[in-house]
Amino acid sequence: MKDKNRSLEAPVRAFLEQLVREPSRHALFMNMLSMLEHMGSRKIMLSQMNRTLTEETLSHLSEEARHAYFFKRHAERIGGVNLDGFTDDNTMCRVPALMYFGRLDAGITKEVGDEAAYPWVSLVIELRACWLYEIYQDVLERSGVALSLKALLAEEDQHLADMFAQCGGQYEMLRKLSAYETGLFVNFWRWLDEARPVLQAAE
Repeated sequence: MKDKNRSLEAPVRAFLEQLVREPSRHALFMNMLSMLEHMGSRKIMLSQMNRTLTEETLSHLSEEARHAYFFKRHAERIGGVNLDGFTDDNTMCRVPALMYFGRLDAGITKEVGDEAAYPWVSLVIELRACWLYEIYQDVLERSGVALSLKALLAEEDQHLADMFAQCGGQYEMLRKLSAYETGLFVNFWRWLDEARPVLQAAE
């Protein structure tokens, strides 16, 4: 995953650097992140509702919901308008984002089974989220945008460690599922017009 991500970093960073200069588009991007965080919290709730809920699971669920709120709140602040719900008009690449999450969930569940899907899907998504948010945070700092992801990143890092422990440190499976996710991420990013160089870097 690290080697593949290395080739993706420059075009993703370039996309974000341009994005934060355009408040209205930046707001649509953050509303998309809000939608993905909301989908993550909803997935945890639905997949765990008939099982024994632990404090750790409830904490994970509440933090993902709070991340969705965080991005929605700042999207509206930066965009200067209400962004109710997640529509094609107020959410950047809404359908491709939905497809990315849905295919990732279905593909990993097919590979590991329903019982193990929650920690594995979470682990692979947290890897991508931490990678993307660290670049995003650096771009925000360098651009002077009054928005910090540091607290959110700290929680995502903890989720990553928790999910890795739950998955039992199976490196071969992690490499296989991460490679699958990277393919989906590149296809998803294809839909962001300004990020087209990502495709060239990954091919």
